[in-house]
Amino acid sequence: MPDLHEVRGEGRARAAGLDPVRLLDLGFALYAGARLPGVRLIHQDTADGAQVWVTREDGAAATAATEEEVWQYGPGLLWEEIEQVWWEYESAGRPGADQFGLTVSSRGQEVWLREPSEVVRPARPARA
Repeated sequence: MPDLHEVRGEGRARAAGLDPVRLLDLGFALYAGARLPGVRLIHQDTADGAQVWVTREDGAAATAATEEEVWQYGPGLLWEEIEQVWWEYESAGRPGADQFGLTVSSRGQEVWLREPSEVVRPARPARA
């Protein structure tokens, strides 16, 4: 993973509203994977917490490190999307991985939370 201090380019900086270490929870990873399909996260543990590099297939990206600013690149507002999904997950009680299920049918697959009728649907990307 590149050092986040070296990856700046034409990014947009802003204060982080979420410590990136929270993104490393398995329950959140399952929820976010369903809400934000196509988003990939790479992380590295640091002495202060974590640093992450998040990308989406359309070229949107964000870098964040514990106690540092967030830098966003490309189209949209990927970090805001991640923060929104985190607060949805928090509102759902921060469910553990054992509370998620997967239904696979001829129509595709659906991730659900607690009950098969509670499908976790993809979110719409936020635009800048």
